[in-house]
Amino acid sequence: MKKWITISIIVVVIGGAGGWFFVGKKDQVQNVAAAVQTTTVKKGKLEVAVSGSGSVTAITDQDITAANTILLVDSVSVATGDTVDKGDTLITFKNGDVITAPYDGEITAVNVKSGSGASNGKVLLRIENEDGITSPVTKGDSGESADKSSSTSGSGLTVDTVSVKEGADVAAGATLVTFTDGSILQAPVAGTVTSLDVVSGDSVQSSATVAHITDYSKLQTTISVDELDITKVQDGQKVTITASAFKDETFEGTVTKVATEGTASNGVSNFDVTVQITDPKSLKIGMSTEASILIESKDDAVYVPIEAVYKSGDEKYVLVPVSSDDSAQSTKKVTVETGISNDTSVEITSGVTEGEAVEIPRVQSSNNSSQGRMMQGEFGGFNGGNRMGGQQPSFPGGGAPSGGRQGGN
Repeated sequence: MKKWITISIIVVVIGGAGGWFFVGKKDQVQNVAAAVQTTTVKKGKLEVAVSGSGSVTAITDQDITAANTILLVDSVSVATGDTVDKGDTLITFKNGDVITAPYDGEITAVNVKSGSGASNGKVLLRIENEDGITSPVTKGDSGESADKSSSTSGSGLTVDTVSVKEGADVAAGATLVTFTDGSILQAPVAGTVTSLDVVSGDSVQSSATVAHITDYSKLQTTISVDELDITKVQDGQKVTITASAFKDETFEGTVTKVATEGTASNGVSNFDVTVQITDPKSLKIGMSTEASILIESKDDAVYVPIEAVYKSGDEKYVLVPVSSDDSAQSTKKVTVETGISNDTSVEITSGVTEGEAVEIPRVQSSNNSSQGRMMQGEFGGFNGGNRMGGQQPSFPGGGAPSGGRQGGN
C-alpha cells in the first residue's frame, strides 16, 4: 500500500510540474504575441537634424586699448598723380602733426580725406620714387615714411576728456576718450560700454585696456557636435534653438562657423559649431541652449518608424501583416529601399506605400532578451538588433543615425 501511495504522489508531482511547464510556455508565447504591434506607413514632412548643447555668448565682446587711438585728418595737401619733393607737406592732422614726403616722387594713391581718422600703421597714401618703386606712407611709422615729430599716439598718453559713461550704448565710431596730444579713441563696434577704466588726467600706455564693449543685441550659441555628424554641418544651415529658461519658446538661428579642429575625449572627437541667433528676444548671455541644425528635409516623404525596418546583408525589409482564410494572422517579408532617416523614422522610397500596415516590435517588461530575438528573427533588425537589447541603435552602413525631428500626417 505504501508503494502505491508513493507512486501516486510521484505521478501527481510530475503532472503538476508538466502542467506548470506547459502553462508557462503558453503564457510566454502569449507574452511574445502581445509584444508585437503594427503601425501604418505615413506620408509627410521628414527632417534630418544634428543636435548639440551650448550656452549663449555675445558676438561682439571685446576690450578697447589705447593702441586703438587715432588722429583726425585736418587737410590733405596732395592728390593722386601729383609730383612732390622730399619734405613737402602731404597731410596735416587737427592736433598740428604733419606728414611730409620722405623722398622725391609721384603720389599714386591717397587713402584719407579731411575728417577721417588715422591710427598707427594706417596707410595714408602711396608714393613712387624715381626708380619706379612704390612705398606706403603711414602714420606713426618710425621710418622715413613718417615725420619724426609726429605723435606716437597710444604710448604714454594723457587722458584729456572721457566722453561716455559705463553702461552707455554707443555706435561704431563714437568718441570714447580724447587725449592731450590731440588723438582720440573711438568705439570700433556698436554696443554697451560695460567697463570704463580711465578718467581725465590718467596716464595711459598703449597696452592698457581703456574700456570694454559688449553688444547684447547680437547673440550666438556654440554647440559641440560629434565627429560622425560634423561633416553634414555647413555655414548657412538653419537652426532651431531652445533655452532652459524659456521651455515653451523656440528661437531661430544660422550656422556661421564650423570648427576645423576637434577636441578629443574618451576616444571621440567633438567639433564646435557657432550659431548666430536671429532674434535673441529675452535671451541673456550665459543661458544654456539646445540647438538642432536642419541637415535635410522632405515634405512628402513616405516613412515608417526606424525599428520597423530589418536588414539581412544588403537587403532591407519590413514585415507586413496578412490574414489567411482561417483568420489566422501571419506576416510576409517585403523588401524595401530607404532614403533619409533621423533617430525615429526612415524614409521608404519603394516597397510599401502610405497607409499600409507594417509590424513593429514592442518590448515587454519580462523576457526582454528572448522576445527581442524572436521578433527580430534570424536576420536581425535594421538597427542591428541593438534596440531590443537597450543599446544605442545603429544605422545601415555603420554609425548611429543623426538626431532629428519628424513631422507627418
